[in-house]
Amino acid sequence: MMHKTMFAFRLFGRVILGTFLALGLGLGVPQAPAQEDHSQHQAHQHQMTPEQFAELREKIEIYRGFTDEQIVESMSRMRNLGGMISEAGVVGDVGILALAHGYSDQGNQQWMEKFTAISREYPTGYGLGMAMMSADHIQTAIDGLEAAGARKILVLRTETGETNSLNYQWQYIFGRRDESSYLSVPRVTSNAEIIWGPSPTAHPIMGEIMLEHAQQLSTDPSNELVIIMGHGPMTPKENEMDLAIMTKHAKAIQQGGGFKEVKRWNVQDDLPPDKRAANVATVRGWIKNAQDQGMDVIIVTNVLTQSGVMNRLMNDVDGTGAKFSDRGLMQNPLFSEWIKTAVEENLS
Repeated sequence: MMHKTMFAFRLFGRVILGTFLALGLGLGVPQAPAQEDHSQHQAHQHQMTPEQFAELREKIEIYRGFTDEQIVESMSRMRNLGGMISEAGVVGDVGILALAHGYSDQGNQQWMEKFTAISREYPTGYGLGMAMMSADHIQTAIDGLEAAGARKILVLRTETGETNSLNYQWQYIFGRRDESSYLSVPRVTSNAEIIWGPSPTAHPIMGEIMLEHAQQLSTDPSNELVIIMGHGPMTPKENEMDLAIMTKHAKAIQQGGGFKEVKRWNVQDDLPPDKRAANVATVRGWIKNAQDQGMDVIIVTNVLTQSGVMNRLMNDVDGTGAKFSDRGLMQNPLFSEWIKTAVEENLS
């Protein structure tokens, strides 16, 4: 039994914990002088109670096979970062609060740079991290925006996926959902009006970006299968909802690029290894079937950055002969257009 648990723990390091560890890297971004690292504060919270262990095991399937010590270890490696992107001289009664999972140094810098134009016009704060044990980093950003004069704050969730656990945790933190998806952390407070903005998940611009990425690898669209791979939520119901959105993007990519076929699938990256492997097997089966028919295969993703998730998806299809686009959505200039559009549509 212990061998199975330790094996799952090692695999978990490649699957979900690898993503978590990206939060343990510094930002290294000069645009954020007001950056505040809450990891030390969070470290003091790792004296977890039996009730907290029970809550995590109830809500996160993979933790059910973990010892208390393994859960504490994974918690201790997470980092929440919060602060201001805009310079101190940028003030106004409307502020922007950008939220994201958090990435590597390079990924965080790419993400910050997408807010350069907006942060010159509006006070702009950020919260990076999964907020599994604390929302202090988000509160810091809210406080910074209010100090810059914001009486109205637009929250932009920049992760793709409306039905994933991180999005639900953010909703809980802002009082828009009764149940947390991780620990039931203290919610944020604000004197400003909070406007709950969109995520990029379903916006047509994301389909345009993936189309561009596919076309960059295409040589004969009429004989090519394009597969959209994604991280995906954990439960079957939520995964079906996410796949329905991906289907719309797939249709737009097929129509816009003239490809023979476009499919979509989530690996459900946070599931236990055996369940995740079954999703990978589905994708590899599609690739083989297409190649057996003489077709070429192109893989694009709805992942934002060249992160641990992107690397895992690339490894999932390694050796198949499929062409893999490792460009994240936000590496495309069109992602800045989505930010601009989201601000304009929600503040008009």
